[in-house]
Amino acid sequence: MSTASKITLGLSCTFAVGTFIFINYSQQLEREALRQGPIKDAARQQAKLLEKERSQKHIANELEHQEQKELREKLMKSQPLNAEIITGEEGVVIPPKNIGS
Repeated sequence: MSTASKITLGLSCTFAVGTFIFINYSQQLEREALRQGPIKDAARQQAKLLEKERSQKHIANELEHQEQKELREKLMKSQPLNAEIITGEEGVVIPPKNIGS
């Protein structure tokens, strides 16, 4: 056998083994990706559900906040707040104290 034929045979065998190894490695990666697909999908669905739940809570909190503001405004109209302290005695009003000065 000549040197050129030995080199050609060696390169052909090396190429065949390299191709075999590459294909097996590629298939293993694809299988692993397929196994991770349902896991990632479940996590994605869980996150989406959690985000939807948070969004619903946020909307409920906003509605409650608006109701509280409206109730406060209504009560302020009917019972305005001032800084006077009214005691049980008629006509006696104690002015508010200035705490900061």
